[in-house]
Amino acid sequence: MILPRRDVRASVLLALLCLLIYNSNLRGIGAGDTLPARYQPFAIWQHGSLLLDRLRDAVSEGALRPFWIVPGRNGHSISLYPVVVPLVVAPLYLPAVGYLHWRGWTEWRLQHVAIVMEKLTASLLAALAAGLFYVLLRRRAPPVDAAILTLVFALGTNTWMIGSQALWQHGLAELLLVGALLLLTGGCTTARALVAGAVLGLIACNRPPDVLLAAPLALYGTHWAGRKAWWIAAGAALPLSLVLVYNLAVAGNLLGGYGIPGRGDFFRFGLLAGVAGMLFSPARGLLVFSPFLFLVPAAIRHGWRDRGARALTLAIGLGALAQLLFYAKADWRGGYSWGPRWLTDVLPLLVWLLPPAFAALRGFGRAMFGLAACASIAVQCVGAFWYTGASERAIFAGSTGPDEMRGAWEPNNSPILAELRHPPAHPDPAFLPWRKIAVRGTLDRATANGLPTEPVTAGAQLLLEGWALAGDAAPGAVQATLDGSLRSSTDAFIDRRDVRAVLHTSALAGWQLAVDTHGLREGRHALVVRARLRDSALTIPFAWREIAVAAAGAPVVPRVDSGTDPLAEAARKAAALLRSHQQQAGYWLTQYTGVTRFEAPHPEMNTFLTAMMIDQLEPIAMKVGLEASLAEARAHLRGQIEGDGLVRYHGLPDGPTMGTLGCRITPDTDDTTLAWRLAPGDRALLPRALAALARYRTDAGLYRTWLAPRERYECIDPGKDPNPTDVGIQMNAYLFLAHADPAAARTLCRALGTALAQDRLWVYYDRAPLVPLLRQADLGRAGCALRLPSGRLTTTVAGQETWMAVAKSLTAPAAKSGSVAASRARLDLLRSLADDNFAAVRQTPPLLYHNDLSAGVRRYYWSEDFGYALWLRLYLTSARERRAAGERQ
Repeated sequence: MILPRRDVRASVLLALLCLLIYNSNLRGIGAGDTLPARYQPFAIWQHGSLLLDRLRDAVSEGALRPFWIVPGRNGHSISLYPVVVPLVVAPLYLPAVGYLHWRGWTEWRLQHVAIVMEKLTASLLAALAAGLFYVLLRRRAPPVDAAILTLVFALGTNTWMIGSQALWQHGLAELLLVGALLLLTGGCTTARALVAGAVLGLIACNRPPDVLLAAPLALYGTHWAGRKAWWIAAGAALPLSLVLVYNLAVAGNLLGGYGIPGRGDFFRFGLLAGVAGMLFSPARGLLVFSPFLFLVPAAIRHGWRDRGARALTLAIGLGALAQLLFYAKADWRGGYSWGPRWLTDVLPLLVWLLPPAFAALRGFGRAMFGLAACASIAVQCVGAFWYTGASERAIFAGSTGPDEMRGAWEPNNSPILAELRHPPAHPDPAFLPWRKIAVRGTLDRATANGLPTEPVTAGAQLLLEGWALAGDAAPGAVQATLDGSLRSSTDAFIDRRDVRAVLHTSALAGWQLAVDTHGLREGRHALVVRARLRDSALTIPFAWREIAVAAAGAPVVPRVDSGTDPLAEAARKAAALLRSHQQQAGYWLTQYTGVTRFEAPHPEMNTFLTAMMIDQLEPIAMKVGLEASLAEARAHLRGQIEGDGLVRYHGLPDGPTMGTLGCRITPDTDDTTLAWRLAPGDRALLPRALAALARYRTDAGLYRTWLAPRERYECIDPGKDPNPTDVGIQMNAYLFLAHADPAAARTLCRALGTALAQDRLWVYYDRAPLVPLLRQADLGRAGCALRLPSGRLTTTVAGQETWMAVAKSLTAPAAKSGSVAASRARLDLLRSLADDNFAAVRQTPPLLYHNDLSAGVRRYYWSEDFGYALWLRLYLTSARERRAAGERQ
């Protein structure tokens, strides 16, 4: 069927008008249900995955136990909801992903962009559904009637407040159902039958309860298609089979996230009471929020009389009734949302029934329909411009059992009335790029039971105090998260005279938070304090600290001789911090950021840092009481060697940290050689490891990073060279081969000496030369005397000059290191780093390495613990020299 140009123009204009109206409130209106779909398109583009592992903190948005994230197979985090929506809308996110690559991929920027993209994408889907709906109605209504009913559908139903405001599954469901009706009401060809089947299959995949709508339509489709009916089945099989494969692969069951235990008793309510509530209750009644649908019974009667529309009318009626009865047995309030959310999907089907009944209206009847339509649009306007969720507290308040639904039947609790009792909702600052809101604040004090927090005994209450401003006013709330999980939040602020005096503001800026540490494991935990902007879901971090948690009663007694050394207490403290930061399994956590500043860090477990810690602490472990820590670290590192003799950066692919503190990644040369040198495993596996290394040795004698072909890469964002030869990797490989294969080590030393000045060799240490500088001395002691180019002994990263000075002092020749000037410089370094409880180490820890900077995302890896290890080595070197000087005197 070829559409007249005027119908095409009308369809486009109606879609554009709806798109403008949907976005006119400048805010999104969603819930936790929509967060996975908000972020998963970024995971698809950035990580090539539908898993939520890498974006878990962002998807949680501060929730302690977000119900929308469930555990999948192998410890991965997956969405509770089907993945059709994020897959379908992912192409629309490409400009946003490009923007993040351009500006820098930080958590708060991702959150900001995701909030805006979710609203724009949802509104586009809803506007497209409205435009196509006009085309659909033109098949059975004149232009004016079709335009009126399209506007009523688009603006007088939850198509506006649910479909267009956030990435619920309902918006895509409406679009797919409109598409299905467009196909089933036109002529049948093989191609249309195949596409109709695929659309009907997608309807069921997108929202499984919608199989109740798709099944009757599919049954009608077999009548419509006649001999081509099997093409409908073939079309439906494709999306259904793909989704089932995904569900089995990531969740281990056919229902995906819905099939994971712990969902509770879903169908526990009375059927008749549920039907009444879904149709007539003040809080959720379909006919209360869209009263023009009172015309539906008359429309069904007209459709039944029309033999040409009878079968489709029957299919729609059966589907709508089945879905009504299905949800009536559940908690028909449908969570925090506007109106009858669970009946949103059936709306295009119900409105499609109306044209014959609407055309039959005359005089009074048409006037009444007009009033009902205007009332319906007004109801959605209240939602779009006033709804904040404040009315939901009364709807869900209090009672359980027989009276659980009482709040939903109280007329005063109707959101239509309750939300009008407060001023209109403000636009979300995330949608106002011209209105930049600067968040300022500090975490001034953190105490546990009145004592400073290093370490905190597990179970103690952690009291945080500070101030925060968003612009010149207090933010909407201040939240504290530990390891990405919300632990405390407050929207109460107190006066801070010092802030008022310095910043010349009258705002109440002070805040206090009590953070419960029950359930925290011994080790290091990332504390982040965020400000949530008023009228927004956007939270911006403004303070970071790492909190060491110790098991109750776990003593730490480092053996450092105190004497009269003023730095001895700091040495005890550093050793105690290293012990308390070490995780129960034996490893230390690394922090990574998206920029060359230590801000908004994320923790991860990797084998590299644990190996480096062993290397640095081994010479001093007995002197500082860390022998047990090193034994635990070696045992952990040894346990990461797999059956093929290789080691992965994030450890064993089925390890307990997989999916939370790391991902399944391809084995690599660096971590394999480090593990075998420092914590060798079964000697029978060593030949396999050596053979794998040999396969990835270049003709020049250098070793590539990844020990697998390109097509088998996992969890890697490769750069310009997908398998580079890096300077640090060559150094670690040499130290291993010097004992395991001396001939290969000599070849490598010659190749490394030739290539050392080449930029292509500085992949992971281009802006972080600290580790190569330390390794230069190690290589010299192992028989490969190389000198780094002088241009590689400096750093442009602010704050790292101090750590380069520490490394140069530790690796300086004996003659230079024993000079009076060198001794004084060491003391100055030690004092500046230890000052104020090691504030410099916490605020600007050593930058150890970064990822390939030509890759899609930049990552910079830091370690406070490595800083303490270097400090202890420098302290003991200085103490030894001072004792020697005293003996000479």
